[in-house]
Amino acid sequence: MKPVVRLQGEDTDVREIGQAAVNAMEVRPQAASALFARLWSIHQRRRSAVSAMSAQQPASATPPVLRETGSALRAVWGTLLGIGLTAALVSAVMFGPSDRKNAFLNPELGGTVALAAGAIAVPALMIVLLLRVPDHQSARVGETLSVLVGLVCVGMLVFRLAAGSADERGFSSEAIAWWVPMTAVIELLIIGLAVRSDGVRRGPADPADRAAKRSGADDRHQMRRDAEWASSVKSEPAVATAWTAGLDDLRERVDPDALAQARAMTPAAWLAWMSYDGEIDISGVVPRR
Repeated sequence: MKPVVRLQGEDTDVREIGQAAVNAMEVRPQAASALFARLWSIHQRRRSAVSAMSAQQPASATPPVLRETGSALRAVWGTLLGIGLTAALVSAVMFGPSDRKNAFLNPELGGTVALAAGAIAVPALMIVLLLRVPDHQSARVGETLSVLVGLVCVGMLVFRLAAGSADERGFSSEAIAWWVPMTAVIELLIIGLAVRSDGVRRGPADPADRAAKRSGADDRHQMRRDAEWASSVKSEPAVATAWTAGLDDLRERVDPDALAQARAMTPAAWLAWMSYDGEIDISGVVPRR
């Protein structure tokens, strides 16, 4: 599509030149009537679109509040997610297989750390699961981290179920008895979080909003096409002569820049882009027929 033509001068200048364009077009009344009807259609639709955008300005004054609310939710959700998954990971690895890093870790100390971490992980992950996932980006992060930590936790759980308390570190059967169900609960919470995050990530941001935006974009596209069609109407010699004479009569009253722009355009083009503007009232200038 061609770029929108922004008319020069104040609204009064644009309207005066528009009146000269109407006078010129009415030299051929039949053709002018069809054009004027099309211009009124463009103008009314464009005015509605501009009014709708203006009505959204108070809503755009509230976005700071909405953005703050959304940012607060993301901060709370992300913080609790980080705390919950970190605590879950710590609780899991405390009862993991013995290696050179933890072979000399006191089993009682390991059990205490695992219990404390589990006591943090369970409520933190439960709150995250109850909260709304803030957005698609948060959902992607939540799903990825949940899957990674969940795999580690389930691996440790399977190992400990298979090995029991029989390893070099000497965990008691009582410690295994409380750690296994606690870790199973943590794993279920992590799975729930991953599933919920995946659903948000895959889902549309806002189906109704997308449909409205698509509909609005289609209407704006059609208005542009109508304005381009109206602006491309050729001037017959008689119309062009009347147009030039009308502009000459305005030399003393109209902004020279606006007048120069008008001389480079046809009267139909001037009226088309005046009607498309949406903020310039064409009533009293363009006849309603």
